[in-house]
Amino acid sequence: MTAFRSPPRGIRPPGLATAVIAAVVLAVTSAVALAGPDDVPADAVRLPSARAIPVSIDTLLIGGFARGSFRDALRVIASDLTDAEREMVGRHLDKIFVPVLRERELETGGRLKVAYERVKRPDGSTRSIQVLAAQAAVGGGLHTVFLYETAKTPGYYDDGGQSLDATPWSGPLDVLRVTSPFRMNRMHPILNRVLPHTGIDYAARYGAPVRATADGSVSFAAARGGYGNVVEVQHPNGYATRYAHLSAVAVRPWQPVRQGDVVGYVGASGLATGPHLHYEVRRKGQPVDPEIATQFQTATEQVGYDAQWRTERRVLARLLARTPTVVRK
Repeated sequence: MTAFRSPPRGIRPPGLATAVIAAVVLAVTSAVALAGPDDVPADAVRLPSARAIPVSIDTLLIGGFARGSFRDALRVIASDLTDAEREMVGRHLDKIFVPVLRERELETGGRLKVAYERVKRPDGSTRSIQVLAAQAAVGGGLHTVFLYETAKTPGYYDDGGQSLDATPWSGPLDVLRVTSPFRMNRMHPILNRVLPHTGIDYAARYGAPVRATADGSVSFAAARGGYGNVVEVQHPNGYATRYAHLSAVAVRPWQPVRQGDVVGYVGASGLATGPHLHYEVRRKGQPVDPEIATQFQTATEQVGYDAQWRTERRVLARLLARTPTVVRK
């Protein structure tokens, strides 16, 4: 582990400089605001005054090869930290990585790097920490994240500038029961020939509410051939969802929708043998298995082309590159 009391110039991005500061806290004293001692009545209300308590801020670098959960890895590669501080760092890593990764543990021999800012009290205890950048070998890949506070949506972004402040996609019905999965060679129940089934059919009662699976904007809401009454919603990053065979639509074109909003009601319009929902997910026009799409994230902002982001990313990447290497099995 490496700690910088006053890191070399250029280590931290603008707005994140390390320094010793004074935190202003309220302490109840005998001072009375806006009155001299001769003017104070005996029953005057006494107000709190402010006094400065110095706290120190430093930047720490942790790096090494380990396995297991983030907390397990930190116990190995950052053994000189207090239990409380390791717990703080572990919680931050969970909060950053878990929303976008299915696996939550480092692979065997996986690398973990963390650069974080620590605020310490005068007694030496840690008041708070904030992760500035981190890299972890999780879920078959190496994932790097950076804090970007000057974005329209301040928060953590991946190496390409995609926001990690995201919400997993949800299901289109309150109860999901698959009757026909996504596959490329299904025998069509009405046309009696083998055709690609580019979505999933869910059994549901007639009139059950159908919900948007992610935030987006309605691009189509009307009848269309074999789909019957259908709603299509456009999502960020080239994704689109389709909800077909509806008994009725509940939205109009170009209407914004939020995840969970009702877009229509289950029916049997178009080529359907009975009431059900046909649900599709497409990426740049190509069908994607909706079962896989439940792992997708709807991100709030993309800053990859922002010059300020690229500058701060380079600074934090250099900081990560300076992490020490601790190897444990």
